[in-house]
Amino acid sequence: MKYITTIYMWMVAFTFFLWISIFTIIASKFITPDKIYPYTSVLFRLFFKFLFIKVEVVNKEEVDTSKSYIFMPNHNSMFDVFLAGAFIPVYVNALEAESHFKWFFYGSVIKAYGQIPISRTNPRSAIRSFNIAKERLKMGRSTIVFPEGHRSKNGELQRFKKIPFRFAKDANVDLIPIGFSGVHAISPEANKWLKPGKIKVHFGKKITKEEIKELSVEELMNMTRERVYDLVDDFKVKVTD
Repeated sequence: MKYITTIYMWMVAFTFFLWISIFTIIASKFITPDKIYPYTSVLFRLFFKFLFIKVEVVNKEEVDTSKSYIFMPNHNSMFDVFLAGAFIPVYVNALEAESHFKWFFYGSVIKAYGQIPISRTNPRSAIRSFNIAKERLKMGRSTIVFPEGHRSKNGELQRFKKIPFRFAKDANVDLIPIGFSGVHAISPEANKWLKPGKIKVHFGKKITKEEIKELSVEELMNMTRERVYDLVDDFKVKVTD
């Protein structure tokens, strides 16, 4: 049964991705990415419905859609990007590995959507990418950063990188932690099997720009990691009788 389920889910995922990609590339010729976002957001939500994945969104009211933010979630799967596109209620620019921009077709899609390439090996290049993100924030465009840097292979929360928090210190906007629960069970990074299930997108209490100014980079990183950890149900110890 898992073979049939996986084949169906991959077919649906590929079909949705293809149509969303074609729409994004064509639309980008006429309107800016932030104007494309409301349409792709609806398509991404349909994507999860057709995969029989129920998504619960908690505390979305923490996000004031008139403001720009830095969002920082945990990172388990390719589905994290779709979750962000579907359920973060504002358009966000993502910092994405620069190698992805060279991939056939996919590179064109993320360019059209306004994503920002970032080097995983060159710190100076990475800082330039964060400076671009900072300029986008001044334009009113929010940014999403996966502070672990890579997808977790075992579903556990990995160590956070410091560079995103140096960026957050300079950006002068609020930071909102996000917890994605249930993603690893649906799409483990270590294999290609997929299965329906339930995902929770939990927006945490924002760390205000005033608080950020008072914290060191290390303190901000640790605070954010603690809040993300507390937002993810997968990390909570289940007590049984």
